[in-house]
Amino acid sequence: MQKRERVAWRCLLAGFLGFLPFSAGGLESSELSIAQKRLGLPENLARVTDVRWDSSQTVPTYILVQDMHTHPQVQSRIASLIVHGYQAWGVKKVFVEGAFTPLDLTVFHRIPDSTKSLLMERLVKDGELSGPEFAAVVLMDREWRDPPVSPFQTFGMEDPTLYRDNMLAYRSVLAHRERALEAILAIRRLHAAIQLLDTSPMSTQLSRVEALIRLKLTPSEYEAYLKTKAQTPTSPDLTPALKAAEEFYRLVQLRSRVFLMQASRTVPASAGPRVLVVGGFHTAAMADILRRSKASYVVLSPVAGSDENEEPIYEERLQKTANVLAQAIPPDSH
Repeated sequence: MQKRERVAWRCLLAGFLGFLPFSAGGLESSELSIAQKRLGLPENLARVTDVRWDSSQTVPTYILVQDMHTHPQVQSRIASLIVHGYQAWGVKKVFVEGAFTPLDLTVFHRIPDSTKSLLMERLVKDGELSGPEFAAVVLMDREWRDPPVSPFQTFGMEDPTLYRDNMLAYRSVLAHRERALEAILAIRRLHAAIQLLDTSPMSTQLSRVEALIRLKLTPSEYEAYLKTKAQTPTSPDLTPALKAAEEFYRLVQLRSRVFLMQASRTVPASAGPRVLVVGGFHTAAMADILRRSKASYVVLSPVAGSDENEEPIYEERLQKTANVLAQAIPPDSH
């Protein structure tokens, strides 16, 4: 991995959008429970929240793991989940956001075991080591003693140009966000003055607009925003933020498709499923693509407690990554 890629990877461990509660519409709880049992997956580790997997396959082709970035407990759960998948499902390939190449973690093999565990726990707690990386180190040490025919590997899924452009769009959203939110507040006051109900179409769309600018929309909410875009208010302070946020989401959607293409092109040397660790928006979007293409998959949401410090740390790292990329990777000339 090149130096500038490592910088971006360390600053942004696993994608753009934070953890979004995700559950599949139209699925019976029994279907999810059956998939949970077929995987032999403890419910205190992760829960199946969506599935398309028939009885003809021992394991699904894709396992999407919903990430919560920089959350220590979730990263530990993801690491345990991957190790479980390695042992129970034959997982040999894990794909992650925020990196462009296979991850080389052999430096950890040179650290004494007595020091390694404490160091890794500290790095996870500080948001410097992700769950997939943690699992890769554990499995690397195991395979080093007994080399398998098909070694465990962790791959980055990013297209560098899309990644950079998405980060630059994020910076643009930040640059316009404060004034846009002030404009939204002014519009809400106007709505209150004319006694417009909060349930009115205009007020509902305004709520979507605010979530859009805060980059908090789910895929279905973003689709609803686009369908009712004609009801979106405009102003000199609001419009630039809307354009930047729409570009951000457009690029996020493109990246979701690229992730699946990258994972499908890398053929495992075993029958194990491909595990993709991605943020909440990507999880839902990719599950929809897989369902439409009739591919087999499950979505797993790691069990997590609340962590009030998670989001500020994530936002801080995201901003640092955007700044690093803006300085280190200038836009291509067209």
